[in-house]
Amino acid sequence: YFLISRSLGVEFGGSIGLVFFLAQAASVAMYLIGFTEAFQDAFPNVAIEPRSLASLVNAGVFLCVFIGAGWTIKVQYGILAVLIAALVSFAAGGLRDFDPVALQENLTSDYRGGATLFAMFALFFPAATGIMAGANMSGDLKEPSRSIPRGTLAAIGVTAMVYVGMALLLGGVAGREQLHQDNMIVKTVSWSPLLVTLGVFAATLSSAIGSMMGAPRILQALARDRIFKGLGYFAKGAGSSNEPRRAVALTFLIAQGGILIGDLNVIAPIITMFFIVTYGYLNLATFYEAYTRNPSYRPTFRFSHWALALLGAVGCGAAMFLISPLWATVAVAAMGVLHWSIARREVLAAWGDVRGGTAFERARRSLLKLEVETFHPKNWRPHVLALSGGAWNRVHLAVYGPTGWSPAAAC
Repeated sequence: YFLISRSLGVEFGGSIGLVFFLAQAASVAMYLIGFTEAFQDAFPNVAIEPRSLASLVNAGVFLCVFIGAGWTIKVQYGILAVLIAALVSFAAGGLRDFDPVALQENLTSDYRGGATLFAMFALFFPAATGIMAGANMSGDLKEPSRSIPRGTLAAIGVTAMVYVGMALLLGGVAGREQLHQDNMIVKTVSWSPLLVTLGVFAATLSSAIGSMMGAPRILQALARDRIFKGLGYFAKGAGSSNEPRRAVALTFLIAQGGILIGDLNVIAPIITMFFIVTYGYLNLATFYEAYTRNPSYRPTFRFSHWALALLGAVGCGAAMFLISPLWATVAVAAMGVLHWSIARREVLAAWGDVRGGTAFERARRSLLKLEVETFHPKNWRPHVLALSGGAWNRVHLAVYGPTGWSPAAAC
């Protein structure tokens, strides 16, 4: 939110900040619904309604985050250890039963029940949004400028290796029918099914906790910028670490609403749209900063280039409409309405944005071009030169009357 608002301006920042917060809050519900499905598969004899179980876990996640980020991060370390053990267990079982012939047979697609490539992409995409968790926690990092780039790139690399590795192993250990019908295929082929069950619990809980921590901080930052008057209540933090507990409570309520919907296939595409819009804006902000060559924009990533950022922004827009033209149109319309409402209220921001840099760069290039252009009388324009001291101390030098500016009045 901070990156986008300080680059593209208050209208873009306000609209994307609100959407990004809602996406993070709704994703808590998605992860907890996934946890509930795994729990019911592991303990089929436990008689508890899925929404009730998800609500209880949501309350536990809320209390954990409400205590503070320090405590929550310690819990995340334990969850990470369980998750690593589950991945090792799955890899051991997959390598043990791996069959290259089965992998070759599963390399081609086989969509069923109206599913398509982009429908699967929409369902899978939220699994990759955790790479921004470090950026969402920037206010709690000792060296954000150093930790965020390294942590984000490391998260992308590790996540890619894990997902690609799991896909290849699954393709080589089971037939196509089993892959379609067994939702817990990872548990089936694992060396230790118990570890995988615990790993699924750990993965969903870790993601839910990460989103429950990140979303309130986005809302708190948005509220402190006073873009939306109704959000001022959430600007206040608690304790020495400035915990956004009021925003945590609102995040809990939004997640609870998503749990009551109860359908993962309904929630996931909506969340995907929100996140893709956010990433598209982030790429757009990077493109503008790099293209206008703002002196304040000094990326340390050696491969940073405006062309890559523009390609990312275009790719995000294309992916939205390929996934669902209807929801993409709704998302774009919603962003447009938010942008228009903020611009209409003429919210004054206390920071500069890339629009000023773009105008300055355009003017600078035009002046440099005029230096080498041959002047022609048909292009003549009047130029007014006012000699003055301080502009605020001698305002009488430029006087506007009923008929416009008057040299005599200025004298």
